[in-house]
Amino acid sequence: MLVKNKYLLGLLASVWFSACQSQPATKPQPASKTRMSASAVQTDRFRLSASPGCADGYPARIAEGRFITSDGGSFPVPYGHFLESAWGGSAVGWAVGDEMQPAPDSLEIRWFSYTENKFYEGHFLLPQARIHALLKQGYWQDDQHKQGTYNSLALSVVPTGVVVVWLVGRQNQVLIGRYQARHIDYDYQQFQPGADKAVAMQEARAAMSPAARRESAAGTISSAKWDNYLKTYPWQVAFSRPLTITDLGLNYLNAETVADPPTPDMAAFAQVALAPSRKPVPTSMQLYVAGPYGRQRRLDLDFPDEQETMAAFQHLHAQHPKEPLTLYVEVDEHLSKAVLSLRAGGQVVPLPKSKVGSWPVK
Repeated sequence: MLVKNKYLLGLLASVWFSACQSQPATKPQPASKTRMSASAVQTDRFRLSASPGCADGYPARIAEGRFITSDGGSFPVPYGHFLESAWGGSAVGWAVGDEMQPAPDSLEIRWFSYTENKFYEGHFLLPQARIHALLKQGYWQDDQHKQGTYNSLALSVVPTGVVVVWLVGRQNQVLIGRYQARHIDYDYQQFQPGADKAVAMQEARAAMSPAARRESAAGTISSAKWDNYLKTYPWQVAFSRPLTITDLGLNYLNAETVADPPTPDMAAFAQVALAPSRKPVPTSMQLYVAGPYGRQRRLDLDFPDEQETMAAFQHLHAQHPKEPLTLYVEVDEHLSKAVLSLRAGGQVVPLPKSKVGSWPVK
């Protein structure tokens, strides 16, 4: 099944930052070299909302947050929810009604990391021109025979103050950027008035993953795992026999997903998507293939062991840094069975924990 992102809707609230106690204002990160003109951001408006998440098993709670637009407006990052998962966004969302927004140019956010017992805060300039271009282009919805566009910005807070932002549509999710917040001193009672912090920390510990508990106790928490998710490698997909891809869905470790093409020409888009280019490590692929005698089959390629897949990409890229890697799909004549491996420079790295499913498409 192709990935679809759905968001629960709640009450819309406006949120503005209050001054952090005894803390100077956070300096914004360097701006993107490409900035939208004032006329463009005033003219082009989109229906946008936000959805927060956190690194799976590393619970957090957003204190305040908003995406800011260059016309002086903003829309909120839902806050106050206990987050314990959802790398790439969550089901937490607030309704925006019919309000339209220009592409945002910055993000302000403050949150509490239960795993680290720390507050973080950041003000980040976003690549507004790129967000605007993605919103304007959108994607083709083949089942509805019309162009659609992205409608949400998802973010996940990660240990050591990292914030990752994506633009989210119906079946597509595009990485916007990784940002680094700073640790701040902030009053927990101001954050959660009347709350017993010791009880809250104990309850949060129950939601932590075993790895998070070990790292918290040892003081070894880092963002390395998720930074590795964000890395890209030059790679392509190749098959042991000529195949025609008629539709696809791609899912990656960095939480990006692709299923709807930018234009109605899916065959051309599939050819580009599977050709050599820098891409994140895959987690799964759904490929619709023109099979024998005019029949279609669907191939599901799954990579459930992320360590095996990442190790293969890291090893082969280190051995052959100047050539693209090939995810090789050795498929039988009837497209009913397949074996996966990663290849480069004559080396073959098997992926024994990968799984392949094959079904006829009616």
